[in-house]
Amino acid sequence: MAMTVEAAAARREAAWSDYRVTLLGDVTVKRCGAAVPLQHRERLLVSLLALQGSRPRGHIAGTLWPEVPEDRARASLRQSLRTLKQVLPGGFVVGTGSLGLVPGLAVDVHEVRAHCDDVLSGARLTVRRAVDALHAIVGPELLLGEFDEWVEQERRRLQRQRLHALEHLTRELARLGETSWAIAAAEAAAELDPLREEPAMLLISLHLAEGSVVEARRTFDAFRRRLRAELRVEPSPRVVALMR
Repeated sequence: MAMTVEAAAARREAAWSDYRVTLLGDVTVKRCGAAVPLQHRERLLVSLLALQGSRPRGHIAGTLWPEVPEDRARASLRQSLRTLKQVLPGGFVVGTGSLGLVPGLAVDVHEVRAHCDDVLSGARLTVRRAVDALHAIVGPELLLGEFDEWVEQERRRLQRQRLHALEHLTRELARLGETSWAIAAAEAAAELDPLREEPAMLLISLHLAEGSVVEARRTFDAFRRRLRAELRVEPSPRVVALMR
């Protein structure tokens, strides 16, 4: 009996359930825990498709090889795809002029974004859910050591998601009475954007709520020094008001 489209898709996904793509920190593709050998440009191709989904070949070629003529960029894409198919056979969905990764691949960034969406959904969180989300969201930088324009855009996008989720987690954990975890979330947010007022205010407020005036003052002074050094501005009145 002929296999249905749904059954064929399910079989493909099952075949790729042993694979995992890591984009936070160093880019790796692993099968059953063992790294699949990939060259630099092939790693970037997998990264682009994992982050952006199926895309027209012209877009992919222009993104990964922006400094060369279109025909050469497309030729480079074909070469990289041939190389990848040797180590990841069946790992790509090739459409009419488009290219994507096969469904079923586990990608760490997708998991982080899912946790961010869960945190920001507006639902009240339990302590366990909040702490699990905190552990999942905090982690290495996206595509560490890569500085292409598209990478920087994806990095900023993920940073915004992480930052907003961490700020929300801070408030939720404080509401739940988990001050230590709330401080950890606020510190992680401040590390993502050291010049942003909200994480600094959350940290100062948490320290004051614990009666740790010295820690609150230390946090305020460090934030003020960063603003002066980087932006040559002073903290806003609402930040200063916390220390009065």
